[in-house]
Amino acid sequence: MQRKKKILAIPLSKKPPLWYNEAETERGKAMEQQKNSNFPKKIETFIIFLLVAAAFFLWNHPDIIETAQHTKILLDDIFQGRFLQFYEDTMQAKQTLGYANAAHYHIAFYLLCGVWNLPIYLLGLLIPVSEFVFLLWTKALGTAAWIASGVVLKKIASQQKLPELYRKWIPYFVWLCPISFFTVLGMGQYDSLCLLFLLIALYLYFEQRTVAFAVVMGIAAVFKMFVFFVLIPLLLLREKKIWKVLGYAFISLWLYLPLSLLFVGRNGDSAFFNDLIIQRLFVQQMPFVGGASLFLTILALIYFVCWLWKPANEQSLQQKAIYLCFVIFSMLFLTVQWHPQWLILLAPFCVLTALQSKHPGKWLVLNGIFYAGYFVLTAYMFAGQIESNLFDFGVMGQWFGVYTADKEQIRTNIIYFDLIPYLSKLAPVAFSAPLLIGIVGKFPYKNLQLADRLNHLQEPMIKMRFWVYGIFAATFMLFWFVPSGFAWCKTIGIL
Repeated sequence: MQRKKKILAIPLSKKPPLWYNEAETERGKAMEQQKNSNFPKKIETFIIFLLVAAAFFLWNHPDIIETAQHTKILLDDIFQGRFLQFYEDTMQAKQTLGYANAAHYHIAFYLLCGVWNLPIYLLGLLIPVSEFVFLLWTKALGTAAWIASGVVLKKIASQQKLPELYRKWIPYFVWLCPISFFTVLGMGQYDSLCLLFLLIALYLYFEQRTVAFAVVMGIAAVFKMFVFFVLIPLLLLREKKIWKVLGYAFISLWLYLPLSLLFVGRNGDSAFFNDLIIQRLFVQQMPFVGGASLFLTILALIYFVCWLWKPANEQSLQQKAIYLCFVIFSMLFLTVQWHPQWLILLAPFCVLTALQSKHPGKWLVLNGIFYAGYFVLTAYMFAGQIESNLFDFGVMGQWFGVYTADKEQIRTNIIYFDLIPYLSKLAPVAFSAPLLIGIVGKFPYKNLQLADRLNHLQEPMIKMRFWVYGIFAATFMLFWFVPSGFAWCKTIGIL
């Protein structure tokens, strides 16, 4: 027993093992520290939280006011036993309250808003609750979905085996994406709900849970019908039997169709409004006999290619699926007149396809150009509607009574943009060219992008912190916040 104790005492020697190399160990520690220093820090998350909070309270678009009011009408109707008269009741409110729109969205959207707003609604039955508080709580639903979208996209990036550094920064690319930040927090729009369920469905698709994918896509479709455009190609990419594809497509209607049929003949003017949106698909036409829709013709071509396309393995299929989402949403917004909030559906795929490349820095530059073109185009397409007037419906207008709308002259962003020669002509190029270049250059070929075949050298890991904050500052701050803030200051007499 004493001999065994003596033998066991040998490893307790203070001498390092033979394989130990002090220089290599110190170098490894230094590399680990350097890698960790490139990850997001808690102070950055706190600063972003402050930015989000400020934007959440400062700006709102009239749409969120109408949606909050429609939600309150829905809850009133439910408690009064008038649920099926909801759309007609919003028509009456449109006339009496002077709103621009009655309820136009799918009833499932308003039911979700109703469940979300129920605590505030019930509280309002006990004590007075201002309409602005009800509005902010409604806005919080879209904000929560936007925050969750960043988390889900990070999980998708993990499925794609992106480097850890990229995965850590993925949520920040969503939260500080100029388009999503502006539409969710600046305008108070709720297309982030569609985006969230679309990303969850895509995650399930990569897990090869096709039925669950179709079910969740059906939820996304009640917020925006555009998800149907990517549903069929993704199904065809994985499944070549048409009867199975049709079966999954039918499953995706599980929520949209029954609730739509419930309000047939009593949907107010929502059918008319939705028909106007659908008509936009047919405005841009092919130069052929009959004037075929340009977008739908391209979509039919994509469907057929996906039916023929047989990826070599699951990794290849997933790369092609992300590329398809990028292409379809890009072609939609290149050929159909859009509203600013719709492009939140495209933004995550701009990021994912960029980070899949061996040369992501070049694609991120193009993303920045695309975002800049978006803001300038938005200013010209919706002149005076999405600028300094957004302050009127935020805390400065609603709580402190500082308005711009009652001034004799409201300086709009296009006044400043017109100071730059030909900017109005260059903006559509800045918007369109990056998307078209991406459609060609990001084409997946042998687990790489087509552009990567032009340069086989792997670029070093990009500095994610620089790109996340740099793109946000160079686009949202420069092309929206600065001119809109300056205009607001002018109209209230500060400058």
